[in-house]
Amino acid sequence: MSDILDDDLELRVGTLQLTSDNANADNRVDNASDSKSSNKNKNQLNANPSVLSGADSLSSSTSSFAGRDARAEGISNPEPRNAAEPERTVYPRYDVPFNRENIKDFFTFRKGVVENAIQECITALLFPEDGEYLGSWLLTEITLWDNEKERIVLLTSRLVMTIKYDFIAMKQLDFKKTYLDDLDTIVIGELVYPPSSLVPERNLRGVRLMWNKGEPLSLKTAWNPFSQDVPFITFASHPIFWHKDNEGMKDLFSSDQERDGTLEERAMYDMETFAQKLQRAIEAMTSSACCIHHSPIVIQSYLGVTSLLHNKISLGFFKVRGKFSF
Repeated sequence: MSDILDDDLELRVGTLQLTSDNANADNRVDNASDSKSSNKNKNQLNANPSVLSGADSLSSSTSSFAGRDARAEGISNPEPRNAAEPERTVYPRYDVPFNRENIKDFFTFRKGVVENAIQECITALLFPEDGEYLGSWLLTEITLWDNEKERIVLLTSRLVMTIKYDFIAMKQLDFKKTYLDDLDTIVIGELVYPPSSLVPERNLRGVRLMWNKGEPLSLKTAWNPFSQDVPFITFASHPIFWHKDNEGMKDLFSSDQERDGTLEERAMYDMETFAQKLQRAIEAMTSSACCIHHSPIVIQSYLGVTSLLHNKISLGFFKVRGKFSF
């Protein structure tokens, strides 16, 4: 290979003469360029990375939610696009949780249950000072210890409210308010585990809301499974999302209007829809300094035996379990 290069390549030497004025001008330009580059690198080094998020810096992402959802189309490798075309989001492969029969054991799968619960929470928990109501969802919260919990989520122009609700007794058990002004980072992307983790990948996307300002978790918080001081919260789509309006249900619709209503109902369980509205709410706040990333979300679980068992039998969801319901 080196012989071919020696034979084919020519070495051409030229002489360029510069006046002292031009040289000084060029030196000034080079010095200014080096100074800008140095300042830029310094700023990048000073930026605290998003702890537990997988993001490399705190700069905003230009990614968007444009384009159709590849989860429904099975798109994994998009065809090359022209430079003028807008960039589309490509979603990873999804492992559909549960099957059609098992999903019917969820109390939230029953018609009207979720809608009634959400309306009750809106009436009882939201007040005018909480801001303009923007939307409501039933999502899966993924805790610090990788446990999945069924949660109602309300979004207003000022806050995100996470509600633990008993769908058997139909009553609100607990709730937590997270104010948008307190958020410093939002990460939207695939849920992943550290390289040394023995936990199998989820093949699932999520959104993480953070207010830790890049600081690591204290040992007291990180090793306490009952800690209420975790400075972030992670959501994924509810399992019902993959079983509403699927292929097996298409023949059940008697009209386009009924089908559109079911599609709207399906969005109630969709993390992506929540993330879109959350991003718009943040962008509408002129005082917000929150940065939005589109990158993997790292779940710090290495062995995960307890969480695997917890999630396998869906202990965080209200459902029928044989002769019992809890």
